[in-house]
Amino acid sequence: MNAEKPFISIITVLRNGEKTLEACIQSVMDQFYEGVEFIVIDGGSTDGTLDILRRYDNRIAFWSSESDSGIYDAMNKGTRHVNGERILFLGCDDTLSADLRTVAPLLTHANIIYYGDAYWPGRQRLYDGRFTAAKLARTNICHQAVFYPRAVFKKYAFNLRYSLQADWELNMRCFSDPEFHFQYIPVQVAVYNDLHGLSSVKRDLALEQDYIALMWRHFPWPIALWRTVIALGGRFLHKLVWKGIIRDP
Repeated sequence: MNAEKPFISIITVLRNGEKTLEACIQSVMDQFYEGVEFIVIDGGSTDGTLDILRRYDNRIAFWSSESDSGIYDAMNKGTRHVNGERILFLGCDDTLSADLRTVAPLLTHANIIYYGDAYWPGRQRLYDGRFTAAKLARTNICHQAVFYPRAVFKKYAFNLRYSLQADWELNMRCFSDPEFHFQYIPVQVAVYNDLHGLSSVKRDLALEQDYIALMWRHFPWPIALWRTVIALGGRFLHKLVWKGIIRDP
């Protein structure tokens, strides 16, 4: 890895994203950092997405359009086409806000997963801060702010069992793997729009089902025990609400 100027691959996956894709592309093209490539994996769009991709064809390192099994299948496909030492995933309704000329020199160690902050306009706040083990057990790092070393995807892939939070499960695996370490950099990397609302409206039922097992597999026992108590308590309260014994607040 070039410690001073690592080559960065930015991957965007989408389907029918014509309304926001161009702003996403432009935020990458506006970078003055030379060591960056842009990869787009489209899931078979039927709107004007392909027209936009053709218009930027000479500035996109690789793009394809075919059916897939969801966003994480598309993200896995994207990782197979990267040339970069670092990989960043950017949603088609997100924009890159960091100046990579400033960020790239911070990405110095090959097996460190660097992550920063993302601004969340929908909630008018930063999705930010350092993640301890306890915090990662409770919630995920915003993947639009994570610079993964390529080595992560030589070893792992997103688990397609998890339709909405496979990135969280991947981060758990990396956290418990002694080969990798996480390090926070206080930089706003992206604007996270989440215009489709998937992460806030829908639930990943498979991950909810596996949550306790994941805690015990990837975290120290005091954290796993505490999160188990909280998870079981939440399930018990949900049953009481469902049965009408108590009211949903």
